[in-house]
Amino acid sequence: MLKNSISIFWRKRSNYYRIKLTKCRKCGRISYPARERCPYCGSNDVEHIDSSGHGKILNYTVSYYRREGDAENMPRIVALVRLDEGVVIPAEIVDSSPEEIKEGMEVEAVLRRLNSDDPYGLIYYGLKFTPVLNK
Repeated sequence: MLKNSISIFWRKRSNYYRIKLTKCRKCGRISYPARERCPYCGSNDVEHIDSSGHGKILNYTVSYYRREGDAENMPRIVALVRLDEGVVIPAEIVDSSPEEIKEGMEVEAVLRRLNSDDPYGLIYYGLKFTPVLNK
């Protein structure tokens, strides 16, 4: 597995630990990922906001492709999630089996292990999604 640079990961940490969005003050539309200019109207009058991290699964697929050293995370569930803010993002769904996942299911962002340099190296964390338990 390719080792990541600790300093690069640290500089980009806000992108790994939050879902950053852009809200245009001119047209009011929200876009992902966060940008300096609105992709819809071209205005540079935008504000950067953090997503609530909640949404619903629009569609999903189950992948059985395995990278070297990644057998413990199989099968991998990848979904299109419509966030409460209205944007659609790709997301990995964790803590569930493929049989439990349904379109329209509510999910929330959680912090999970992404990878590590080696068994004794730096561990990298980031956001994945998990189903919201009915309370």
